[in-house]
Amino acid sequence: MRFRLDSQTGPAVPTPDKALALIHAHLAAQQTLWAEQLARDPAAFAALEPQIHLAFGQLADQLVASLLAHAAQQQPLADAAKKK
Repeated sequence: MRFRLDSQTGPAVPTPDKALALIHAHLAAQQTLWAEQLARDPAAFAALEPQIHLAFGQLADQLVASLLAHAAQQQPLADAAKKK
């Protein structure tokens, strides 16, 4: 079974380890951008904070999708699906 992000033609859901590596890389890049934005305009914090919360929520969703895709490929879940 194939699992994809965003749509049936979207990118394949990465393994949990790969998802964590991608999340780490994304956050490292974003941290730099967020810090630069705050350094240029400290008043931007009010708008930036909800953006950061949203970004973390989206990244959590990606990890959850990865964990579910990984679990779906394991035998216990396959056995449970056959019983239904």
